[in-house]
Amino acid sequence: MRRLPAFLFIFLLLYLSFVTYWNRALLFSRFDETYWKDKYEQSQWKLPLSQRTIGDDGLYMYEGYRLIRGGDPITLNAEVPPLGKYLIGICILLFGNAHIFGFLTTIFLIASTYVLSKIVFRQTLPALIIAVLLATDPLIINQATLTMMDALQALFLMLFLIVMFQVTSLTKNRRIVVSALCGLLLGLFSETKVPLLAPVLVMAGIVYLWKQTKYIRDIAVFLLCAFAGYLLPYVGYFLHGYSFIDWLKLQKWMISFYSHGNISPTWGSSITTLIAGYYQNLFSHGWERAAEWSPSWAVLLFSSLAAIAAWVRSRNKDQKWGILFFTLSLIIGIYTIIPFWTRYLVAVLPLLYIAAGATLMRLPKRTMFILVFALLLVNVTSTIPRLITTPRATAAQVIYNMEHMFFTDLYEDTTMSSRTRADRETFRRFGLTTMAQGEIEHIEITPEGALPSGFASPQTLKATVTFFTRQLGSFTGNVSIPFVREDGRWRIPWQWSYMIPDLTETRVLETTVIPARRGTIHASDKKPLAQDTAGYAVWVTPEKIDKSKEEALLSLLETVFDGRQPKVAIHQRIVGNTLSDRPVVIGVIPHPKTDPNVVALASFSGVTFTDALFREIHPNNIVEIGDLKNTAYSECCTYYYSTTNYDGVSGAEKTKNEILKGINGGRLILKDAGGVVVRAFIDQTKRDGTDTEP
Repeated sequence: MRRLPAFLFIFLLLYLSFVTYWNRALLFSRFDETYWKDKYEQSQWKLPLSQRTIGDDGLYMYEGYRLIRGGDPITLNAEVPPLGKYLIGICILLFGNAHIFGFLTTIFLIASTYVLSKIVFRQTLPALIIAVLLATDPLIINQATLTMMDALQALFLMLFLIVMFQVTSLTKNRRIVVSALCGLLLGLFSETKVPLLAPVLVMAGIVYLWKQTKYIRDIAVFLLCAFAGYLLPYVGYFLHGYSFIDWLKLQKWMISFYSHGNISPTWGSSITTLIAGYYQNLFSHGWERAAEWSPSWAVLLFSSLAAIAAWVRSRNKDQKWGILFFTLSLIIGIYTIIPFWTRYLVAVLPLLYIAAGATLMRLPKRTMFILVFALLLVNVTSTIPRLITTPRATAAQVIYNMEHMFFTDLYEDTTMSSRTRADRETFRRFGLTTMAQGEIEHIEITPEGALPSGFASPQTLKATVTFFTRQLGSFTGNVSIPFVREDGRWRIPWQWSYMIPDLTETRVLETTVIPARRGTIHASDKKPLAQDTAGYAVWVTPEKIDKSKEEALLSLLETVFDGRQPKVAIHQRIVGNTLSDRPVVIGVIPHPKTDPNVVALASFSGVTFTDALFREIHPNNIVEIGDLKNTAYSECCTYYYSTTNYDGVSGAEKTKNEILKGINGGRLILKDAGGVVVRAFIDQTKRDGTDTEP
């Protein structure tokens, strides 16, 4: 028995070393300011239609770096208090790595849980058992590399209880110091996330301090220091010239932000997650599996209920346990009535392990050790797949990045040897330039069978890639993408042929288009009702736009396209995942060049035109002419009419579509550095559509 604590301590150190080893790719990486700034600028926070989203962890990472460099706390993500973001920024400043924040908060959370357990159990062995079980919990270990606030919030909760429980062992003069420190920790706890749980700790603090000291003074100091602790992280805010009134308005705005949100509560979702590992998605409200769930959670919940029942029945009630049970019950209760994510349970699990420990420690030693070993085995079994992963998640992300041409993000999943051939910007520029050369607007990747999901390295993803061009239709290619394990992470030893067959860094795509016409719809008197007319496409070069006139340019473009594309979509097209020095086609203008709005458009810097066809409709009260739509691919933010891609979707345009439809001629070829054709992907003969009557 005497050797058991030493064994548990050594096991804990070895396990945490194991966690560090399998997360080494993140824990020993360097923060890339340029990448994360670009990631944010291209995300949904700046471009509402962007499909290059950034998660809360990435947002906090970038915001932490910005704040620690003197950024204004309210220009971005002001709805989340700044404390955690400042701490992330400090980690970047000290270590050059934001993920160290997650590792340190997780380690300190485990250590503080050990200390709190030792206080309430008054023994080392139960405290070590609880610390080891917590350290092997998959949800807790998942925090080890995340730049999120959940582990930090749980850490301040543990520290608050640890400090508060010291009141009973101190003299009157020292108690006031503890009350002040306890209040400060409450304020910092409230500053990690939205202070929804703060009232729980306020009540716990007031009740415990009153029962132990009977001094109003201690409670007043506690509350005053809690307010000071909440205010402290806003020092940077006040240094930017904001007043206390401004700060109050900010707090009001934060309350309004969350109270008027469109996310509805997921009633009882926290309970179902603890018992069965299923929660309701906040947006779809469909039931989903919690990837970080451990079967031990159900045991912990019911063991905690048993411990609470035993405490209620006991005659000599330990107030420390009463406060712990009170805090645990209220937090779980609050989580049952709010919009809930699984990660919120990070604040619950330390208390849940301690509460369950009260039941386990009352069992016969043999039974207790068997249950502890079983829980440990379940936790480790649940955690290992979170550490030693398969390529499935990486493959899914790679497919997403390739389909959306997010080459900057795709670069993140390439091997170190691949990166020696090109830096991130060179990689991105080559990818986007190649897509522009081929006029490729849309990509679809269809895996052959299931995504790779084994543990051996390497593994291969075989897929069919379909490329949709602006004017020449589509072409397909079969690719095999290898995944290798490098520093505990799955990466690709990248070759451009994994995306487009035979493509290399020294080869280019070349597009030649011979425009075809869609047939004309004639009325009975031979007058055209719908016809292809010579027009022009409008292009915008992002870096040449006069920023002071950008809003006017977007409004005018919306007007000349007859509202087919709103300003927000046109803006997305211009600045979303584009090369700033390369013209971006917006679409074909369905108006004559003499139109006053078109003339005005030509006066804007960065705007150029090329010849193109547009579909001219002559309204008729007798015949429903109908409309055309790009049926080849989803055209989010452009309107580029092409008879190859556009089909009738209503009226005569639809009923006569097979007769009217034309096919552009031309070629899409791959050439080497010497100009020799390596491969022809599209070689299409021009075919005009046939004129017809409705």
